[in-house]
Amino acid sequence: MSVPALLATELRHDSARPFLTWYDDATGERIELSITTLANWAAKTANLLVDEHAIEAGDPVRLLPANHWLTVVAALGAWTAGACVDLDADGDVSVPGDAASFIAAVLPQPDALLAPPVAPTTAALRANGREWTAQELATAASNAATGHGVSRGARIMSTLSLDSVDGMDATLLVPLAGGGSVVWCVNADATRLAARAATERVTHTAGCDVEGLPRLD
Repeated sequence: MSVPALLATELRHDSARPFLTWYDDATGERIELSITTLANWAAKTANLLVDEHAIEAGDPVRLLPANHWLTVVAALGAWTAGACVDLDADGDVSVPGDAASFIAAVLPQPDALLAPPVAPTTAALRANGREWTAQELATAASNAATGHGVSRGARIMSTLSLDSVDGMDATLLVPLAGGGSVVWCVNADATRLAARAATERVTHTAGCDVEGLPRLD
C-alpha cells in the first residue's frame, strides 16, 4: 500500500468526482480538480522528476510553496515517482516553484507513468526528525480517516498548508484515504468560511472552526 495506490483506488472507484477545491482569498482564485485530473498531473510530475531531475526511490523532494494547488500535484507526483517528501531538509529539488514554469515543464510530459511501482518500504515522508515509509504513510492516513469518521463523501475544509504533518494529513492524505475530498482555503478570510462551508457542503474542518462541524485535530 502507498499513496499512489490510494489514488489508483479512487481512480477506479469514482474518477470524475472533484477531490480538490482550492481557494486563495488573497487573489480570489478558485480551482477544482477531479481525481482523474490529479492522477494525470501526478503521473506527468513523476515523469518530470525522474527524467529531468534524476529522482530515484527515496530521494528527498521539498514542497515550495506549501499553499498552492500545484503543491498537491507536486506531492502526489513525488510519491508516484517514489520520492520522499521532506519537510525538514533543504533538498536540491523543490516543486512546484513558479507556477507558470512548473506547468510549462509538466504538461509536455507523457501521460503514462515511466517510473516503476513504489515499493512499500520506500521512504515517503520525513518530518520533525521522523520518517515514514510508503506503506506506513498510507496506513496511517487510512487509520486517521477511520478514527475521525472521514468516509466516502466526506468533505474537509482545511486552512492548513502542506509544510507540516498536520497540514499534509488534513489537506491531502486523510481525505484521499477516506474516499472524501478537500476544500483547501489559503490566505483564508475567516468571515467567508461559514458561508463557504455551506456552499461546498463541508462535513469536517481542519485548522479552522465552523459552528456545527467537527474539527480534525
